Amino acid sequence: MSVQNIKSMSHVSPFYVFFLVHSMQIGVGIFGFQRYIAMDAGYNAWITVILTGLLIHILIWMLYRILLDGGKPRDIIDVHRQYFGKYIGNLLSWAFLVYFLFMGITVLRTYIEVIQIWMFPTLITWPVALFFILIVTYGIFNGFRVVTGIAFLGVVLPFGLILTLISPLEFANYDRILPVEFILGEQTAAVKTMTLSFIGFESLAFYLPFINGAQKSQKWAHAGHGLTTLMYLAVTLVTFFYYSRLHLERVIYPSLSLWKVLELPVIERFEYVGLSMWLLVVMPNIIISVWVVSRGMKKLLRTKQRHTLFFTAGTLFLFTIAFETREAIDNLNNHVSTVGFYIIFCYVPALFILTAIIRRFRSDGKKNSGPSV
Repeated sequence: MSVQNIKSMSHVSPFYVFFLVHSMQIGVGIFGFQRYIAMDAGYNAWITVILTGLLIHILIWMLYRILLDGGKPRDIIDVHRQYFGKYIGNLLSWAFLVYFLFMGITVLRTYIEVIQIWMFPTLITWPVALFFILIVTYGIFNGFRVVTGIAFLGVVLPFGLILTLISPLEFANYDRILPVEFILGEQTAAVKTMTLSFIGFESLAFYLPFINGAQKSQKWAHAGHGLTTLMYLAVTLVTFFYYSRLHLERVIYPSLSLWKVLELPVIERFEYVGLSMWLLVVMPNIIISVWVVSRGMKKLLRTKQRHTLFFTAGTLFLFTIAFETREAIDNLNNHVSTVGFYIIFCYVPALFILTAIIRRFRSDGKKNSGPSV
């Protein structure tokens, strides 16, 4: 079998970018983001969801312009080396890998905390973390196609849970979002808060070379993010219709509390079912983050990915069990959200501008170096 055929076996169709993008954006953030954005912008925070979604569409477009050089896809490590040289470029790439590592830690530890609060208060952290990490390691060990397959299942199988938003509408008060006001300062603060729920799409910067016909995948990336925006908007509106302002301030996980409204003949506590199914939603968040770190380390250290995978999995486990208190986990979420905000809203636009300038000079250089008459 040729090297070209081996490489093609690790690639996936452009269509799957829809699931890779969407599955990284929907995770533990959906449990309680409504409370935090309402603290910043009140019940006009539903505008924040739309505004943040539109801004990220622009950032996705920027990422594709950065990563597609003459139609040929490259990852962020290649971009850093080309623009900043070997040493500074690699240092920036390492910073990205640390960011994705802590993104995976944040998702895993927050999900375990939710299980401990809502289902098993005496549950010990390390066995659950070890269970997750073993599944993640096994999936990545079998290649990027398996990672993509988990992302696909993480979107398709639990998608029916969106129908649970219908039940709370029986007690909805639609006047709560009125009057509609747009206050720039409040919306800006809420956009920053909303970032944690939307980050993850920037993993495109690492797996785009694994997409066959990468330039054709941009529409699917936008579609995946569009679905994310619609889902967050639906959850936000239902939450605001159901909860009063004072009630929402006291509820830590509004989305989980909404499941208590749902009554089924054979299930008394539907939130147990919902949380169990949410395992399928959380898994792609973790597996893609770990794949990004292990793949990036492989390229930077020029070693086998299986070695970097075991190191990444071990590091993920140690850091996950290190965060025990609610305050520590909340601080972890805040720090990752802040770093993610500056990466996607500051670094990506700056890199896009630098890319545009370099390509402009390259184009001018080719014109000036043409044959003289």
